[in-house]
Amino acid sequence: MFGTTRGNPVQGAKRTTIGLAGIGLALVAGLGLTGCSVHASVNHTTTPAGLERVVADSLEKSVGQRPEVDCGDDAIDLEDGNVVHCDVNTKGYDVEYDATVKISDVDGAKYSVDVSVADTPKSE
Repeated sequence: MFGTTRGNPVQGAKRTTIGLAGIGLALVAGLGLTGCSVHASVNHTTTPAGLERVVADSLEKSVGQRPEVDCGDDAIDLEDGNVVHCDVNTKGYDVEYDATVKISDVDGAKYSVDVSVADTPKSE
């Protein structure tokens, strides 16, 4: 009996195949997890102060006067089509208007804005 079991090449091959298949599956699963983290996309952002400067520049070119702009406190994702609401007012006045700022033509940290200011002041 001892000699027959030890000399059976089919039984040994079967165990080896199962062992290699298990190792291969573990490697594929591990590579799959690694692939997910490697391919994660990174969006560029800008600070509120950076967007405020761009919005103020744009409005100054349009109306000839530089407004005060407040775009909040959180970092802003630079993604095509992203819409941000900012408060706009004329320096020295307490009346604020909502400005809708649409971000476009994003190329890394470079971007364009389309600014639309509401016709009526914000209600407090």
